[in-house]
Amino acid sequence: MKKILVLLMALQVFAYSVSAQTNGSLKGKVTDSTGKAIEAATIEIYKKGNAKLQKMATSSKEGAFEVSLAEGIYELSVSAIGYHTFKSKEINVKGNGEVNNAGTIGLQQSAANLKDVTVTAKKPMVEVKPDKMVVNVDAYITNAGSNALEVLEKSPGVTVDRDGNISLKGKTGVIVLVDGKQTYLSGADLANLLRNTPSNQLETVEIMTQPSAKYDASGNSGIINIRTKKGRQNGFNGTVNLGYIQGVYPKSPTSISLNYKKNKINWFGNASYGYWQGFSNLNLVRKFTDVNGEELVSVFDQESKNSFVGRNTTIRTGIDYSIDKMTTIGFQIFGTYNPRTFSANSTAHIYNGKGILDSTNVAYSQNKDPWKNGGMNLNLRKRFDTTGRELSADLDYIVYRSRSKQTSDNHTYYPDGSTPGTLFINGYLPSNINIYSVKVDYVHPLGKAGKIEAGVKSSLVQTDNDAQYTLWDEGQETWVNDTGRTNHFLYDENINAVYASYNREIGKWSIQAGLRMEHTYATGDQITKDSSFTRNYAQLFPTAYLSYKLNPKNTFTMSYGRRIERPNYQDMNPFQYFLDQFTYRQGNPMLQPQFSNNIELSHNFKGVLNTTINFTQTTDVINDVLKQNQETKVTYLTKENVAKRRNIGIAMSYNQPLTKWWTVSLYGNLFNNYFEGVVNNEPLKADITSFTGNMNNQFKITKTWSAELSGFYRSKMLDAAMMVAEPMGVVSCGFSKQILKTKGTVKINIIDPFYIQKFRGTTQHGPIDVNIKSQWDNRRVGFTFVYRFGTQQQQAAPRRRSGSATDEQNRVGGSGQQ
Repeated sequence: MKKILVLLMALQVFAYSVSAQTNGSLKGKVTDSTGKAIEAATIEIYKKGNAKLQKMATSSKEGAFEVSLAEGIYELSVSAIGYHTFKSKEINVKGNGEVNNAGTIGLQQSAANLKDVTVTAKKPMVEVKPDKMVVNVDAYITNAGSNALEVLEKSPGVTVDRDGNISLKGKTGVIVLVDGKQTYLSGADLANLLRNTPSNQLETVEIMTQPSAKYDASGNSGIINIRTKKGRQNGFNGTVNLGYIQGVYPKSPTSISLNYKKNKINWFGNASYGYWQGFSNLNLVRKFTDVNGEELVSVFDQESKNSFVGRNTTIRTGIDYSIDKMTTIGFQIFGTYNPRTFSANSTAHIYNGKGILDSTNVAYSQNKDPWKNGGMNLNLRKRFDTTGRELSADLDYIVYRSRSKQTSDNHTYYPDGSTPGTLFINGYLPSNINIYSVKVDYVHPLGKAGKIEAGVKSSLVQTDNDAQYTLWDEGQETWVNDTGRTNHFLYDENINAVYASYNREIGKWSIQAGLRMEHTYATGDQITKDSSFTRNYAQLFPTAYLSYKLNPKNTFTMSYGRRIERPNYQDMNPFQYFLDQFTYRQGNPMLQPQFSNNIELSHNFKGVLNTTINFTQTTDVINDVLKQNQETKVTYLTKENVAKRRNIGIAMSYNQPLTKWWTVSLYGNLFNNYFEGVVNNEPLKADITSFTGNMNNQFKITKTWSAELSGFYRSKMLDAAMMVAEPMGVVSCGFSKQILKTKGTVKINIIDPFYIQKFRGTTQHGPIDVNIKSQWDNRRVGFTFVYRFGTQQQQAAPRRRSGSATDEQNRVGGSGQQ
């Protein structure tokens, strides 16, 4: 850890020492022959007379770019899809903080037959922007053949635990959006969706630790927005992705994307099928003491071999129609079907306090769930003038249907081979969730340097969860109702929100202030248990940003935001998901929301080195809690509001081409988590300092060959306040080859070749003493073939609708599957 701290300090000292040099900056704008801005053009800057790449950047939506450079003479290269590459003879850059203007660079459209030639543009792996960090998925070779959850796992600052729960900078409570729209999933269901989403469908991952008032206030630690690929070209074009992955079990992500754009109509469609089979082996050792907590009375040593199979089919299609140059309407519809199966073979050896075998429990549990999800979106965008004044509206309807069927067969044996009996449990767990949402947003510019944004949103969520459990009665030889587990839970929630935000630039200063008000009215009813509740509350969520551009090399930003994390719908669902009769997971209908206040101070140096210091205080933290019955020896996992948490940390990221053939991306986050509260009537105080780091190296071997070496490391850290997770890391590599006149790409990646990514953790709190070890089907070799066809002329991208459902969908979840 000391070495890591020294490295971070050295990088910071290096940043400030270099900032003292007499640098200047070079800015410009990229357009086509008609003067229209070209987005995502690649800008490469070389030292005059030296082939060494000095800087690389991409143009913004407005076609603009600006990079910091030491004083000297440079050559400039600008390229974009469907255009001839522009190369300047020489550009003289002056120092002393002077802004040097390269002017407007007009690119000429390529005269080649674009139906037969595909021109590709290179993007950096990670882009640090004022309000977010952007990960370009295709820039990582080892992302080929992987899934969306694994893409997140290797993204800077993102942590994925053993159950698929996502944290950001050491803080739980992340909202995951897809194309700006909520997935309305969380926990195991969100993890399953991401596992069954091939990485070849993804374009970027946007990481926002301090979202503005425009976004829903949910998300204790921020928002991760996954943007999928959509066509940007006129005419008909598409992409086919074929993949095969071999671990212990086979996996196969496959998809096709189509786009047709002509005149006022833009149609897009995507279909994917993902077969994902794998395993996870789990070892649990639990120790039970007497009521005084002094004498060891029992030890459970449990080995569970788990397997799962998912067959995820997703279809998404939509159309945008331009009524005129200022007005566009759109409609999207999507559906997902994933018949998934999770099986567990578990053997628990039960010893007394002297280490003598008392009994053995052998269990076989299975969960079959034909999971379905569908929805539609109707949207409108109206521009009133060319200054940026516009109105947008979205109407969403989304449904989830689950028909989970569980079986758990438990057999107990004594050392002499005799059996005292068996326990057979069946569960039928239908779950229906309907989500209705509408939002309207308005943007009003105030001259060239300011604007006001305002909007309203209303959502209604209706959930119906009916847990029907039965037990086998050997005497009557029939199934009887299990009244202790059976439950019917209804939950309705209406959230109404209004927000306003002000943004302005004053010289070197940029300010933004926003306020969001959300009113929540919710009712819950456990029909079987004759228990109900009503929640009615309104909360204010302010946000503020202050940025100062000291010079072209150094920008400082301070921000503040208050956020809420409401309980996930399925975390409140009182279903039980069994590993065996002694181990299961269960929801908690009485969960309350948690609130956090977050302050960040960041420094960006030359666009390549970014340093952020954060402080977060959270109350009523929703956390995983282990509970156990000392008499029956039953242990189960649930969620409770258990503590308050303080998180403080420093994060640094460095992204830069070191040479023309080697580009590096580094990220490190050193943070401290402190929890204080009460769990199981026992005081809780947990304090630990942890480190996470990501590394990625891209190598350009030849014009068509590339290679990658990447990995991440996590030190010992707190997992859900109560569990201490041991260090974990992984190293991966990959190779990429362009073929078929660059219209095709073949990628080979090797994930975790040394098989070192395994989980180990312990919980020791009050009477609970648990040790966990887990490993899964992580060592894999993947083969991917990507083929692009149709016209490839760069045009404006079709609209990505954020939808009106920007909070609720992320809170569906808790299937209990691995």
